[in-house]
Amino acid sequence: MIVYRLADKRYVDDREGVGAKLFGGRWNEVNTPCIYTSEHISLALLEKVVHARGSDSMKNIALLKITIPNDEEIIFNVDVNRLEDEWTKNISYTQWIGGQLLNDPATLAFSVPSAIIPDEKNIILNPQSKYFNRIAFGEIIDFSTDFRLLNMLLYSS
Repeated sequence: MIVYRLADKRYVDDREGVGAKLFGGRWNEVNTPCIYTSEHISLALLEKVVHARGSDSMKNIALLKITIPNDEEIIFNVDVNRLEDEWTKNISYTQWIGGQLLNDPATLAFSVPSAIIPDEKNIILNPQSKYFNRIAFGEIIDFSTDFRLLNMLLYSS
């Protein structure tokens, strides 16, 4: 399975989940490392835009293509139909779910619905998994997009 990570060039190759550990996220609490990726480049971009702090944070980004094993025994799929109705608004709930999975060394990754497009998936990688060495990190590629999108960020800041 191929997944994509879009991040600032300085941090895109983080293989220890340092950023997520420092700041937390929808599926992890502070002090719990993980690496957020998406099943599509376009979803990775939307996720990056949603978290951007103005257009400047979108100007120095890179794309990393990552290959993970397609193995249901080490990749857990969170079923959107089994989540609470208001899961997108309850960060404690989603962090609790993520914490259960990230604290299991047998879980290499887990797929979750995107809060932006619930029919698409983000894939959370567990750098503490005993199977983490089965992940293949590709080359880092400079990423740019249509400046109309960046201008929307500029005007919304």
